[in-house]
Amino acid sequence: MYYPYLRGRQNELLCIRELLEKGELSTKIIPVIEPVRFNATFFSTLSKFIEAKREIILIHNPKVGSFNKEYRDMKKKIEAEKDEKKKNKLQTTLDSYLNIFKNEYITEGYLNDQEIVDEVLSGKKDINKIVLINCFQGNYKYYEEHGEVLSAKVTLIPKDEDFKDEVYGDVVILEDGYVKAKRNVDYINSPDEFFSRNHLVYAKRGYVGFSDYSIVGDEYDEAGFAPLAIAIHIIYYGNKKELRVHHFVSESNENISDPARKFEEAMENLLAWELYDEIPKTEGFNRLVECYSNGKFPGLGVIKRYSLMHHIQMMSEYLGDE
Repeated sequence: MYYPYLRGRQNELLCIRELLEKGELSTKIIPVIEPVRFNATFFSTLSKFIEAKREIILIHNPKVGSFNKEYRDMKKKIEAEKDEKKKNKLQTTLDSYLNIFKNEYITEGYLNDQEIVDEVLSGKKDINKIVLINCFQGNYKYYEEHGEVLSAKVTLIPKDEDFKDEVYGDVVILEDGYVKAKRNVDYINSPDEFFSRNHLVYAKRGYVGFSDYSIVGDEYDEAGFAPLAIAIHIIYYGNKKELRVHHFVSESNENISDPARKFEEAMENLLAWELYDEIPKTEGFNRLVECYSNGKFPGLGVIKRYSLMHHIQMMSEYLGDE
């Protein structure tokens, strides 16, 4: 099983929604979403998974983004609304959103910390129905102390065999294989890098699945900015079926002007790459090529969406369906 860990930005949500709608999301893929925005795109994506009767893991205690603030703001807006008709409409919308959380296909996930451990120990949370995500090695102490009491429906842990030995139940390996450069232009110095081989070894090592942050990485950055260079990050299979990532970077990187030209340059480097024929021609990959062929600059967020779609569809085809 593959559990891609995604922040709930618009293009990450559209990535999995579009793959689902295209029938390109294997039943052996269960996305993990840490929501960062309380908006229609987020809830419509969850609704699509419910309609398709497909499980998705929703983190209920996000640590980044403005999800909780926007939820509180919506409640305040309803309380302050004087027009009864508008007030009722807003309340109906909020209620419909909150009801989605209760659906059987929306699995509760929590970023594990002392607060969550205390709620499990006190019986406030049913450990058998939730997913615990441990992003830090330091969470080892919770399992060393409480052991089987923290045996969740599924537990995600960092790559650490000693940590794994302390966890009961189904365990998923969570590893950030993406080496994020400070600036896109810096990828010129490291154009090709190892990404992961967890898809090859997870079962052999006793895990029920593997998880990563795809070509986005664990680091969360709220603010966007116009980069000097445009980089397209493409996952592909190495000689031993390990996953590697190649960074295709633009060339006119002296200033931030003309991003359309930069996209064209990066795509020309991709199309001229000696291993181009070895890249799986996925939905996301083909959309990038189509944008280039049509002379269309899709925007930075959409480039990332298509690159994400490419990686996740590769894993979908690798794992197949149950």
